[in-house]
Amino acid sequence: MRLRGQLAAVALVAIATGIGAAARAHLAAPDFVMLYLLAIAVAAVRLGRGPSLVASALSVLSYDFFFVPPFHTFAVADARHWLTFATMFVVALIISALTLQVRRHEREALERERRTAALYSLSRAIGSAPGAEQAAAAISRHASETFGAGAAVVFDGAAVPSQGATCLPMRAGDQVLGTLVLQPAVSGDPEQRRLAEAFAAQAALGLERARLAEAARAAELRARTEEMRSSLLSAVSHDLRTPLGAITGAATTLRDAEAAIDPAQRAELVDAICVEAARLERLVANLLEMTKLESGALEVKREWVPLEELVGSALNRLEPELEGRPVRLAIPGELPLISADPVLLEQVFFNLLDNATKHTPPGTALEISARAAGGALEVEVSDRGPGLTPGTEARVFEKFFRRARGGAPGAGLGLSICRAVVEAHGGTISAANRDGGGATFRLALPFPAEAPELPPDLRPASEGPAR
Repeated sequence: MRLRGQLAAVALVAIATGIGAAARAHLAAPDFVMLYLLAIAVAAVRLGRGPSLVASALSVLSYDFFFVPPFHTFAVADARHWLTFATMFVVALIISALTLQVRRHEREALERERRTAALYSLSRAIGSAPGAEQAAAAISRHASETFGAGAAVVFDGAAVPSQGATCLPMRAGDQVLGTLVLQPAVSGDPEQRRLAEAFAAQAALGLERARLAEAARAAELRARTEEMRSSLLSAVSHDLRTPLGAITGAATTLRDAEAAIDPAQRAELVDAICVEAARLERLVANLLEMTKLESGALEVKREWVPLEELVGSALNRLEPELEGRPVRLAIPGELPLISADPVLLEQVFFNLLDNATKHTPPGTALEISARAAGGALEVEVSDRGPGLTPGTEARVFEKFFRRARGGAPGAGLGLSICRAVVEAHGGTISAANRDGGGATFRLALPFPAEAPELPPDLRPASEGPAR
């Protein structure tokens, strides 16, 4: 390769000499000098330092031999030509040096660009890694692509091959997070070594960031788990203990003072036991239902059912709590059947109505309306109570959310169960305050295109007051 470059330099000088000889009659002495300087510049740019020096020396000799009298001899008749030779050689050396410097700067710029691109690509890959293991895999992959060698990230003092390998510690402060192993080893080029060290430093920063992100997610999960546990313990310790205390007190009174209790008091105590037992059953059912939802065990068993049947079933279950409350239904009879799990969707209406009875004064009216709109069934459950605290319209569907003051008893799970069930059916649910006071809970369920029609003689009356 070295000999080829020198031969190429000789060829360039020969070409310049040939051109000068062919155009001798039209060129002056300075023109021959320029031809040789051009050959030297080409040799410096294309061939490197050694060939450019060969071209410089040959150019001076060729100029003297072919174009300085006496011709075809190295003798010099005029001593002033020695200054021309010296100037020509020095200028040739300067051109060669400057050209080589430009080439070196170009190589360095290209190397810096390659290094920056490699580090930027590594930074992006690590930044998108969700954890330390994924970050380590990204580091190994990019190191292999950048250095053309096998790469691995080794943690916690694992065995590291040292024979024919480059081992680069990844440091974050005083801590060594791991070791980047490249095999075979990177070349002895200082620039390549600096790139490898910068790569390891960048990898260490990304790995540290990934580990901190993992720690932050774990801490957030622990905090959320602790918050949920505290809320659940609060519900169990208060909301479950209250009906149990009432049941125990009434049952103890019936047992210990049976003879002194008149029939009216006995009936009152028995009613209290039944009411509190039903309340306890609802609380436990909500806790169990939320457990199934959280574990992913909820299974939607769809059937074709009329909306009126689901609403009527929920009203029947809540008949004692609705005593003395007017309930108005506005459900058109021509609505098609809906594809839903009747048990789960009935629980949604039960929870919405139960929530309304807990947060509105006794005797206030409840309204249930439905309509078909845009390929979906929209159902609204409205009341005339105090309404929602501004800013809590979305939060009321969160688990364990309860009013800060004056909240009704309960674990704060009913509305979150409603949202989970409605979303499992492909629908949406929202809450808002209504004009004139009160709140409206609106749910939308998509209508399947193949929904069957219920025969008119089987449709129940669903307009007007329900009770």
